Amino acid sequence: MDHLKGHVAVLTGASAGIGAATAIKLVKAGLIVVGIARRLERLQILKKSMEENNFIGRFYPLVCDVTDENDILNAFKWIDENIGGIHFMINNAGIIRISPIMSGATDKWEELINCNVMAPTICSREAYKLMKKYKVNRGHIIQINSITGHSYSVNPGNKMYNASKQALRVLTEGLRHELAAAGDFHIKATSISPGFVDTEIFDAAKLTHAKLRASDILSSEEMADMIAFVMSTGPNILIAEMIVLSQGRTIQSYPRA
Repeated sequence: MDHLKGHVAVLTGASAGIGAATAIKLVKAGLIVVGIARRLERLQILKKSMEENNFIGRFYPLVCDVTDENDILNAFKWIDENIGGIHFMINNAGIIRISPIMSGATDKWEELINCNVMAPTICSREAYKLMKKYKVNRGHIIQINSITGHSYSVNPGNKMYNASKQALRVLTEGLRHELAAAGDFHIKATSISPGFVDTEIFDAAKLTHAKLRASDILSSEEMADMIAFVMSTGPNILIAEMIVLSQGRTIQSYPRA
């Protein structure tokens, strides 16, 4: 990733899991990363660790609730005034809420849509504005999606999450369409869809890996490697969709006994 030294990446959900692992990999490689999350203390711990390890890049912690549009706008205002142009927008923040269609709570559905669909769409819009304003020579908007964006969840109460990830895949293709129509061929849009990853999102949703083998679960560091690979591709190469599974898994999951 030597050719990306000094490039600027904005990363949501940066305080834990895939986000934290990606921030570490990018700053270690010499990128400037604006790490967005709600938990300042987690971001500060991450920054301190990078400094103690003498990473050659820079990390800017930025507190923002991506489900609040005003928070997002204020975050990008700060980036505009303090950083300038950006090259990479990595929309990593996401949540799972178990809430059945026939008996679920509307507020949980709204949470899912706001975080998994609206937030990455708003962030992509604002990132695009800065890419255009500062005339960056290469831009890349990367959505961290899910395998459920390409399949159907086997959990009955998980279909709204499922729908949010399908929507994100469609919107990413829509983004590519709009970029092409505008002649912005120097800006890419990619959707990366992992299978099971060992992150806090499962704990928050009260899900377990009880029926999964250890080999079924990807690590956050493995996903960070995939994100870095996509970012490193040449200007004429677009990885539009990347599905990342552990060996032995299938795109469509099936219940196990």
